[in-house]
Amino acid sequence: MKQESARQNFPRGLVQPPNGFRFGADALLLACFAAALPGRRVLDCGTGCGPVGLGMLLSGEDTQRTVLGLDKDPQMVAAANANADALGFSDRFAARLLDVRELRGHPDGIAPESMDLVVANPPYRHPDSGRRPPSPGRDAARFETDGGLDAFAAAAAYALVNRGRFACVHLAERLAHVVTSLAARNLEIKRILPITPRRDAPAKQMLVLARKNGRPGLRLDPPLALYEGQGAHTRLSQQALRYCPFLACNAGPGTSADTAE
Repeated sequence: MKQESARQNFPRGLVQPPNGFRFGADALLLACFAAALPGRRVLDCGTGCGPVGLGMLLSGEDTQRTVLGLDKDPQMVAAANANADALGFSDRFAARLLDVRELRGHPDGIAPESMDLVVANPPYRHPDSGRRPPSPGRDAARFETDGGLDAFAAAAAYALVNRGRFACVHLAERLAHVVTSLAARNLEIKRILPITPRRDAPAKQMLVLARKNGRPGLRLDPPLALYEGQGAHTRLSQQALRYCPFLACNAGPGTSADTAE
């Protein structure tokens, strides 16, 4: 009964370290984006408390899919494993203490070309942009201080089988950086889904799909607008809720599109 309730209420109730980074809508969107992709052996780089990998298992139809989550924060690793247990996914999800920058050659690492799909919600703000959080853990999760997209792309290129897939979420304003970083690791971008606060607003984020040693050919999807309505009547759009039902945990009235990330 507790397991069923935990699954129905996801992502509410997930254990999160009190002083650590708090996952947001971007992780839930990535989970739904990646859940539809093929691949049974999944690597979740920078798993945090597990929202992406666990969301994938809840959303996907392949009951043979397994997820290995990696994180450099022991509190996050403990939280992710506790959340997997609460959701009844301990046999399909495991988090391990490992910095993605040390994946190659680490005694506790993984074999090269052993994963079908790699997902990542990397720190995507440049250290010189935006207000920095006071907590070191939150700062490292938001800003490229000790391992940004380049490190995650390198880990993906190492772990993926040939033609395997890499899915990530990043800032739309850093598209040129994303293209350059992935191309340097032979990760060919195949699809981009822009995420906008509103239907008539510029994209702030994007979901990106790339393939290792993939052929050129990019599909740019119509934007996904997160919010509709104005002022006190602002609410999550039906389009967003259809795409990612997990967002319903934040579907209360008065949510500001201007503060969404």
